[in-house]
Amino acid sequence: MTGTSFKHIEKLIRLVKNGDTTSLIKLRQELGKTQKEVANKIGISEGQFGRWERGEQKPSRWHHIHWKLKLSYYIDDVIAETLGTKDSELNAQLWELMWRLLD
Repeated sequence: MTGTSFKHIEKLIRLVKNGDTTSLIKLRQELGKTQKEVANKIGISEGQFGRWERGEQKPSRWHHIHWKLKLSYYIDDVIAETLGTKDSELNAQLWELMWRLLD
């Protein structure tokens, strides 16, 4: 794994860990996902998602956690691509290691 890829994954995991709306917006943008893509993944309308991002409304605690979880799934793809394997155990180990290092 290259230093740049490692730094990129670290940045993504840090944004998930922060979990605030600003971090989740940055994470969505960093992953190259549209509001529509993430809204569909969560099961809400693009308009509703846009209101959350603009701060016009706040997501329920359940939706906020769901948002973090769904964006985390996208990071799994980044990790798999960086490591060159879809080995879920290896991906989970990297997640856990990165999560602990960011404490």
